[in-house]
Amino acid sequence: MKESLVYIVDDDQTVLESVQNSLRSVGMLVRAYHSAEQFIPDFCPHNAACLIVDLQMPGMTGMALIEWLRARRIEMPVIVLSGHGNIPAVVESMKLGAAEFLEKPVDDRVLVNRVRELLQSEITRREDLAKIQEIRDRFATLTGREKELVELLAGGLSSKQIAARVGIALKTVENHRSHLLAKTRAPNVASLVRMKMIVADHAAVA
Repeated sequence: MKESLVYIVDDDQTVLESVQNSLRSVGMLVRAYHSAEQFIPDFCPHNAACLIVDLQMPGMTGMALIEWLRARRIEMPVIVLSGHGNIPAVVESMKLGAAEFLEKPVDDRVLVNRVRELLQSEITRREDLAKIQEIRDRFATLTGREKELVELLAGGLSSKQIAARVGIALKTVENHRSHLLAKTRAPNVASLVRMKMIVADHAAVA
């Protein structure tokens, strides 16, 4: 996980140093901040990262920082730390997308293991998104006729049926299909249809 990063935001210097030392002792790359206001200008959304943030801080609270991230559609996993843990706070942080809520003092082993899990999950998520974007880019190069052919193939029609439906020669359909597979890098029609479904599902979620 050398390419990943852990951000820690906590106004308690003792906690900040303790968490920072625990993570660095296992080889993690860490950046620590005393406030959300100090963290925001330095934050880079392009890195695979995890945020550990204190719930109660002067100025911008941990909850407000999570809201700031989500408002910008930043899906970085967040671990909330608090010395004032209560059910409403847990519920609210989870609603905002916090992946974990831990009360201080935090068990170092629990924290390290959870951070590892979340970083790996974030790396996998980013890899999956990159693959999906690559497929979308390939499909974006298709002509109108090729896109129509994809829809017909996805509908289960044979080349002969497509030729009759569209009113073109069978050989022309076969040529279009060959170009489709080459442009999308799909090994066969079944893979092409699966790629189309992935693109459609991602567009629906986005």
